[in-house]
Amino acid sequence: MSRTPSLMSATASSCKPPRMTRFRVSAASTWINNAGVSLYGRCVDVPLEDQRKLFDTNYWGVVNGSVVAVQQLRERGGALINLGSELSDVAIPLQGAYVASKHAVKGFTDALRMELADDHAPVSVTLVKPAGIDTLFVEHAKSYLDYQPKLPQPVYAPEVVAQAILHAAAHPQRDVYAGGASRGMAWFGRSAPRAYDAMMSRLGVKSQLTSEPRREGDALYESGTGLSERSGRHGRVRERSFYTDARTHPSSARAALIGMAGVLLVAAARRYVRETQGHRLTRFLR
Repeated sequence: MSRTPSLMSATASSCKPPRMTRFRVSAASTWINNAGVSLYGRCVDVPLEDQRKLFDTNYWGVVNGSVVAVQQLRERGGALINLGSELSDVAIPLQGAYVASKHAVKGFTDALRMELADDHAPVSVTLVKPAGIDTLFVEHAKSYLDYQPKLPQPVYAPEVVAQAILHAAAHPQRDVYAGGASRGMAWFGRSAPRAYDAMMSRLGVKSQLTSEPRREGDALYESGTGLSERSGRHGRVRERSFYTDARTHPSSARAALIGMAGVLLVAAARRYVRETQGHRLTRFLR
């Protein structure tokens, strides 16, 4: 289930699960908390009021939705899926409040999973961590920068995230990375934190900025307009992720690897035959 940022923050501020939501999900077995918004700007330049508003949507919206979901799902079982980010594990400059909110979502989701396991509740809790996705994320973000921000490459299609969510709904997992770049950033940040910080200090700002003047866009206080699914402004978009395919369809991934290995083996055998025949011909001509 997904709701707009304005509705999520309003629900979070009231701290009362809406009756309409309770009615709509009364027969559901999967609940998805997906609403989110971002802020671009240096940490000391973004007003605290805006940072709190972002947390109303990104963190308290997830908390409120999770509480309602658990009340419904623990009675008959089901899956709770929260959308985190690759930035649930690592940080980048210019999106400090967003990074903090996604770290908070991870902490809450992990703690909730432990508590439900202790209660032996029949509810799976999964955190999905997408990489950069070709949605209107940037267009809807409020920005305090002089130049228009962008998503660094690689950028993946929304279907990659949908694939991860569907897999988590049917095959309970602790967490799922949507896009190999997300898994790679998490591994780099944990394995070599100082090197990661140094790299982001040098490249993190430049990789998120264009040379275009900032365009107006702000879904922080009001929901974004339009129903477009994709942005189309992020350059090359990877329609599939081999890493996510391997995690969600391991048998297909193994078959693909076997097929690739077979193709390489056949190519190597043909090359060997050609070279062998060439050597024989050379010796014959001598």
